[in-house]
Amino acid sequence: MSEGMYECPKFKKHAAGVIRTVNTAVGMLGPDLSALADVLKALGKKHVKYGVLEAHYAVVGQALIETLAAAMGDKFTADVKAAWLSIWGIISSTMIAGADY
Repeated sequence: MSEGMYECPKFKKHAAGVIRTVNTAVGMLGPDLSALADVLKALGKKHVKYGVLEAHYAVVGQALIETLAAAMGDKFTADVKAAWLSIWGIISSTMIAGADY
């Protein structure tokens, strides 16, 4: 990957969108996940049209975790990491299900 990629306006816009989506998903966590599941499945289906492959979800998840670790520093404990990995697991698996690869 090119370091210049991080300065690309399209990349920055997409990264901001990913963060907004994760924030929305976290806000929708609760006893009834059906509304969140519907949103994520539709988003997964939409991403197929953009050429997103199933393998890309692992890359985005790794980038999310590394970004959180860098931003949170010492507050990014093993428990916090495990919680975020769990949340990303739900988000990515539900989007992948909606993509129907």
